Amino acid sequence: MGKLLLAVMVGLVGAGLVHIAVIFSMPDVASRNGWSRLAELGETDRLVRVEALESPAEPGESGGSTNGEFAFVDPAFITAGCRFSLVDGPVRIHALQNDPAFWSASIYDRRGDNLYSINDRSAVDNAFDLMVGTPEQLVDKAAVQDAPEAQIPVEVEMSEGYMTIRVLVDEESKRPSVDAFVSSIGCDPSPTDDAISTNSIRRKSPAASGG
Repeated sequence: MGKLLLAVMVGLVGAGLVHIAVIFSMPDVASRNGWSRLAELGETDRLVRVEALESPAEPGESGGSTNGEFAFVDPAFITAGCRFSLVDGPVRIHALQNDPAFWSASIYDRRGDNLYSINDRSAVDNAFDLMVGTPEQLVDKAAVQDAPEAQIPVEVEMSEGYMTIRVLVDEESKRPSVDAFVSSIGCDPSPTDDAISTNSIRRKSPAASGG
């Protein structure tokens, strides 16, 4: 009986220590989400490649520290991503080329919640062309211009987010075309007319406005 009570006490103490350790590690884990990791690779509105971790860097060696955060990346895919802001208007995330290879892309908010996903089969004519914005921004955008037929509007309720895309390289001979497809992807801010007018007013000097 005494051994059983001792085992129970040891188990409870161990569970308590694990619980405390998890609580103290949560702030660090939260700060190492997809947004912060992509921020280490490039600026906002810039597409960056996410390389697979081939081998861990030795202590004191440079290189691999940033990519090491993405050790989960499958080397059979070319993976890329970009961060964006919707403060000044929607963002068009699109590729200038089409590729027959399998690809999948997702839109996340800054916390890492998946808000939208698409792949080559659900895209229009296999084109990767998304207009990401709030419902109000997309309504304003649709009112001032006609979108390409293959473009898909993505309504989100957030001010900042990021996109990731994975493209399969099933044969090495196809890598150049897949690489070209990924390289053609842009994350381009597309401000609404209201934002353009507001920014124009802000740029006017007192002398210019005085006529």
